[in-house]
Amino acid sequence: MARYELHISDIRQFKSCRRKWNWASPLRRNLEPAIPYMPFFTGRAIHYCLENYYRDGIPLLRSLGHFLDNERRQMGDLWPQEEVKVQEQIDLMVAMLLHYSQWVSNMSVEGSRFQDSNLEFIALETEFSVPIRTPSGRASPKVFLAGRMDGVVRMKDDGSVWLWETKTTRSIAELSRSLANDPQAGAYMLAAMELFHVKPQGVLYNMLRKKAPTIPEILQNGLLTRRKNIDTTAQAYLEAVKEHHPDWDRATIEEYYGDILQSLLEEGNQFFARVPIRRTQSELANLSRDLWTVSLEMTDPNVPVYPNESWLNCNFCHFRAPCLALNAGSDYEFLLEQEYQKRAKAVSWRELEEDQS
Repeated sequence: MARYELHISDIRQFKSCRRKWNWASPLRRNLEPAIPYMPFFTGRAIHYCLENYYRDGIPLLRSLGHFLDNERRQMGDLWPQEEVKVQEQIDLMVAMLLHYSQWVSNMSVEGSRFQDSNLEFIALETEFSVPIRTPSGRASPKVFLAGRMDGVVRMKDDGSVWLWETKTTRSIAELSRSLANDPQAGAYMLAAMELFHVKPQGVLYNMLRKKAPTIPEILQNGLLTRRKNIDTTAQAYLEAVKEHHPDWDRATIEEYYGDILQSLLEEGNQFFARVPIRRTQSELANLSRDLWTVSLEMTDPNVPVYPNESWLNCNFCHFRAPCLALNAGSDYEFLLEQEYQKRAKAVSWRELEEDQS
């Protein structure tokens, strides 16, 4: 009997556009752009660095260096404009990781319940393949839910177990509004129940905005700008003040910058957040039934394949060029051969170490 592994990203693609799914799915052509899509490139890098940090205590920027060395070997020679885009993302990654370190340190100072020291990691970056259950509860021998969960944590203060999910996003506020019906988290909770025989309370989202806090500019009078709409954090602003005025004491800093620092504190951190979202057993049961239904469609060799044109689907799709070529009756297969490649397997920290030793 054939065995099929379904990934949540694959299920999302199937539901949003079957033509894209037909080209990208591991069940079909399994293609990805030869030059990485920059937002995915950045997200993978952040996940890789945090995995090594929380599992083995590897410094974040050291892990980033290893990740980039491996990516560079796979990319080969780039056009100048591609090189510029890659370097912009590298600069962003460095800034994000540096500010993340500051943020988690500040969480400990503030005594947040979600600080690192209150988390016991049961698992990190765990690959899984568990059977999708039929509506009667029987484990299917044919279709499996597969993926790589970011982690599972136990809260030391009350012993509750949570799925750990790292998200990089353009807007934490925007992402937060969608968390309650995030199918990936629910599916990974089902997988954790199968793998670790635990009942997670929900998902602890570890969110990083894909933008570095703005460093305040220096005014002609020698002070830092205190404009209210500066896109930064209180912590990043205070660090800039201390660097610019190394001899100032706390009272002087309060006199000149107290208002803007207080305003930034009240606004809250717009760059990093840890948000717990509970998921009930009823929600998980409904999701399990939906997974079974869609798995039957995705594994049907005769399932109809067609595009789903929309502004949101098409403008940000990295298969846009061959899709337009197919619509126009042009040689879309040539584009797929020249600009895409078989999807690369993720490389672990240990494999990189062995490769470079």
